[in-house]
Amino acid sequence: MPILMETSARPTSAQNRPKRPIVTGGSRAKAICLGTLSLAVGIANSLALTDTYDYRGVCPTPDGGKRILDKWNEWICECTSYAADRLNDRGVPFTARYKNVLWKNAGSWINAATLAGVPYNKTPRRGDVAWFAYGHVAYVEAVDSYGDVTISEYNAGHPHDYSTRTISPGSAGYPSYFIHF
Repeated sequence: MPILMETSARPTSAQNRPKRPIVTGGSRAKAICLGTLSLAVGIANSLALTDTYDYRGVCPTPDGGKRILDKWNEWICECTSYAADRLNDRGVPFTARYKNVLWKNAGSWINAATLAGVPYNKTPRRGDVAWFAYGHVAYVEAVDSYGDVTISEYNAGHPHDYSTRTISPGSAGYPSYFIHF
């Protein structure tokens, strides 16, 4: 962010104030380029995080929340179904009975991971499943150098619908664990 400075130490009455602030620390062209770059990155990120869920056409209505099983034996429009969809898109043959262990409810995914021998820890990686102790899972889309995690998910904040968010380590909403499929 540019630093604004007065041109002199004169009193700042209306007649002594400069008409435009003087920008130091870089040129206006650099500020415009950085602003354009930020806009371009923001657009690219939002385009990259579009909803590709196989059941998006029925969520949130008319079928969202009606307890209809999907092709992975999870309830459509729920977080577990969305995570299963994303894992399968990635080539992981996930179902509600992955590696002969029943996964089903999001709250039990850490226990299921333990039984199935699927590693998990507190270090996020792109492509992991973020696990929340209150019984929710989401797909990790990106992790930055500060540990901020961008996730995509269903049924969080928007009942039976798609959303994305970026969560910082130490914040109340940060995942408890990351399952490394």
